[in-house]
Amino acid sequence: MEEKQQNRLLACVLFAFFVSGAASQPLGSFIPFLRSAYGFSYDLSGILLSCQSVGNLVAVLIAGLLPSLLGRRRSILVLAVWMAAAYLIFVSGLGSPLFMVAAFAMTGVARGGNSNFANTMISTLPGDKATRGYNLLHGCFAVGALLSPLALVFLSNRFPQTGWRLMAGVLAALCLAQLAVYGKMPLPAEPAKRSVRAVDRSFLRVRQFWLGSAMLFFYISTEYAIVGWLVTYFQDAGILSADRAQMMNSLLWFVIFLGRMFGAATTGKISRNALLLADGVGLCTFFAVLFFSRTPGLVLVGLMGTGLFMATIYPSAFAFGSDCIRGNDFGCSVMILTGSAGGVITPALVGFAAERAGIRAGMGLVVAFTALLLASIVLSVLSVKISKDGKRSSANGKAAL
Repeated sequence: MEEKQQNRLLACVLFAFFVSGAASQPLGSFIPFLRSAYGFSYDLSGILLSCQSVGNLVAVLIAGLLPSLLGRRRSILVLAVWMAAAYLIFVSGLGSPLFMVAAFAMTGVARGGNSNFANTMISTLPGDKATRGYNLLHGCFAVGALLSPLALVFLSNRFPQTGWRLMAGVLAALCLAQLAVYGKMPLPAEPAKRSVRAVDRSFLRVRQFWLGSAMLFFYISTEYAIVGWLVTYFQDAGILSADRAQMMNSLLWFVIFLGRMFGAATTGKISRNALLLADGVGLCTFFAVLFFSRTPGLVLVGLMGTGLFMATIYPSAFAFGSDCIRGNDFGCSVMILTGSAGGVITPALVGFAAERAGIRAGMGLVVAFTALLLASIVLSVLSVKISKDGKRSSANGKAAL
């Protein structure tokens, strides 16, 4: 691709992922309104959050194969349309558990399609431009994710009874704009022959691919649980007022955005492995501070540290594992699918634990997942280092002979 076309592709993908962040991330902020309006339990709330992850999981798998049958443009349009449909259900006031399960699953289908498409498009860019593109991509996602809870707070304060439904209408309109961009944006060339049998699966034998997928699994487990339950945790544990709790979600995403812009600016200047290790240690430490704190000041410190060190884990882990799947729709889908499995399991586990032992017990599970994430990062970095050292020693031995 020429540079001009690459830049246009990048701009379109960044806007589309901004919309994805604005529409898919505020569901945790909607949970208190849904519980108040329809009397949902912790159990059902956790299941709803996991339904988004189930939809995401299914869509990611489909998204890897659909382009080989329909082409990329038709595939993303078929998957992304469900986000608008879900928010129209929210607007309608259809509050039965069945409709809510369907709506949350729809948001997951669209999120999975958006994620696979965006990451695949970025992987077609050359060298450091791709690494920088991943950070910009997820930075735009973070901007959408931080602005939508702020808009939700504003509208719910201005219109106490209907504000959250008005916000759902705004998000539905944004999703329709996203579909218009998908319909017109330039796309990289695709294979002339469309066939599932022609899909490249060689990456499945590459260890680095699976190490990257493991990091994504534990990261997404942690992120989905934090984002999905953070507002409810602060409110129900009596740590913050309802309005302040809602603001914390936006603050988290603001810090994540700053961290991802830092990651984009330092691409090529800081070792990816060093950044992953620092992020793993920092996230584990600061989330523990957030969990064990009882004063707003310490909670704020823990939250900001959590967001800062969360920021570059996903882009770095994805870049780590995607070195061997550039431009491969199926490879990107398998990596995202493996990671997204954590988003199905963890929010529901937190909800079940909260229903039986209290919300603090539920959030205690998230502390354990931050430790597992750190362990997966250490294992990945050491494994790759040992592999490189072994190849270097082998090459030196051959040279000596």
